[in-house]
Amino acid sequence: MWYKNGVNEFPTHMALHIEMSPEAEAELRKSATRNKVTSAALALLLISLAATVLYFAVKIIVKTVEPSFISFTPPEDNAPPTNKPTTQELSSSSSSPSSDVAPAMIVADAPANVAMAPVEMDSADFGEAADFGIGMGAGGLGEGLGDGGNGLGSSKGGGSALEGTFYDLKQTKSGSPTGIIKESGPNSELKQFEVLHDFMKGGWRESVLAKYWQSPTKLYATNFYLPVCEDRYAPVAYQCEDRVKPARWVAVYRGRVQAPVTGKFRFVGTGDDILAVRFNNKLVLEAGYRIATRFDKSKPGAMRVSGGDLKAYAEEIKSGKDKEHKGYEFITTQETPKWNSEVGGLTAGAIFEVKQGQNYPIEVLIAEQGGSFGFVLLIQNVTDGTGGKNFDLFRTNFAEPDKAELEKMLQGYLGGGGMQCPTYNKDSMVWKAVP
Repeated sequence: MWYKNGVNEFPTHMALHIEMSPEAEAELRKSATRNKVTSAALALLLISLAATVLYFAVKIIVKTVEPSFISFTPPEDNAPPTNKPTTQELSSSSSSPSSDVAPAMIVADAPANVAMAPVEMDSADFGEAADFGIGMGAGGLGEGLGDGGNGLGSSKGGGSALEGTFYDLKQTKSGSPTGIIKESGPNSELKQFEVLHDFMKGGWRESVLAKYWQSPTKLYATNFYLPVCEDRYAPVAYQCEDRVKPARWVAVYRGRVQAPVTGKFRFVGTGDDILAVRFNNKLVLEAGYRIATRFDKSKPGAMRVSGGDLKAYAEEIKSGKDKEHKGYEFITTQETPKWNSEVGGLTAGAIFEVKQGQNYPIEVLIAEQGGSFGFVLLIQNVTDGTGGKNFDLFRTNFAEPDKAELEKMLQGYLGGGGMQCPTYNKDSMVWKAVP
């Protein structure tokens, strides 16, 4: 020990050395390992808790919005074009269908071509190439209404028209003779009218006529208005004159028409030999020189209503005995002198009711025994109880007949008796034909 000035003094360079025991070092290492494991577990727990919170936030708190379509309806002015024809209001004014009356003109919002079917007039013998079914009048009138188709109709399909099928009762479907031939004698027409009787009384079933030969050509008529001409014109019109001889033929037109207004109507017309109309599955007009539904083998004269037989027929109608033609009326006009004297004039049929815009099935039958034939079909609105001689032309588009053009078309085929077609309202309503 060293002293200096009586005070103890240690050396300045003395070092202290402390060593850890092995047990303490092992315990320290274990503590460090536990701390690391605890930190890792705590980190994993925090990560799991965060994931759980995020999951429930997405599934429960945040509401899923499903995708939806939003439709846009453009204003009417910007709407795309439509093929729906526009209904035109027509007024009623009496006018005679003479040759110097121009066809009705329809003013459209935009200019459109007017299609007129060409008709060869240079010769009385038109040949097979001529389209005899096409009558004159305004063509291409009204969107979707189609061309004119007067007389027996046009071979151009489509548009607003009734489709006609031509049957030759003289031959079977295969072309064999049926025995219904043109003969002389008072009862020569019995077989033909027996067929028509069965057809009309049996609901106008196609199967009754299907056994007879049919022309492959269909005609499409928009009105029924034909001068008195020869029976051989019909096979020419249906383009089958090489297969069909005149007489003993039937043409049936079928379709559906849309009522232009709500009201009560009746068809008015007649034909040589027969004109009949079935509307909404009911016979509403049967007129002409023969009444097929009155056919009776034991009483051949019952179906003939010309001459002396007409008086008896008229009495049966008036008394109500003839229930098939209940309510019928004969109307004489100055334009139909021959029909006035021989069949009592035009025949007004049974009254039927329609609702505007509704569609109704219609069938028109034309038949000829042999010789001259012709027909006219008109319609009357009798809603107010009036009838008289104020007729509309029954038509399915705006076309109307032209007497001069029809007579030119029938050069070489005209029969006696003249037009035999009465005055009708020039602005006749249109009964649009629909599919």
